[in-house]
Amino acid sequence: MKLAGIVRRIDELGRIVVPKEIRKTLHIKNGENLEIFMNDDQIILKKYSELSNLTELSDTITETLNTYLKENVLLSDTDKFISISGPLKKKYINEEISETILKYMNERKNVILKNKKINITKDKTENSNIIISPIIAGGDEKGAIIVISDKELTTNNIDMINLLSKVLAKHIES
Repeated sequence: MKLAGIVRRIDELGRIVVPKEIRKTLHIKNGENLEIFMNDDQIILKKYSELSNLTELSDTITETLNTYLKENVLLSDTDKFISISGPLKKKYINEEISETILKYMNERKNVILKNKKINITKDKTENSNIIISPIIAGGDEKGAIIVISDKELTTNNIDMINLLSKVLAKHIES
């Protein structure tokens, strides 16, 4: 555990302010949820990910897309990859997503990159056809389905990827 060395006073309503530097580092935006845990005499705050609570559905979606497309399928929340199917699974599972992927996610539109070199994580790149389909629920980006392919995908394939992003968004909202 990294110690920040920051002291905050609890106000009369029991609130504390999470310092801006920590919120920025963890990509915590105003209005986002945090999980609160107790461990002996410690209080632990953790950024809450709706997608990590849908593990079974996320795994089913990545496995189904991988079986159908025969390509690498990665599903991320706004911090890290949470479900992957295909040969790249060991390379990326539980890795933090790159700022580039987060930027595309924040644009809230589908991105199709043809034969482009892109940072998938901070220090790992792929040079392929890449589709990024953001998962938007309740007006906020919650993650993305990312397909990394050696071949160009058809319009029908891309439509299916986008449809499954919307299915995950509906599950988050319900």
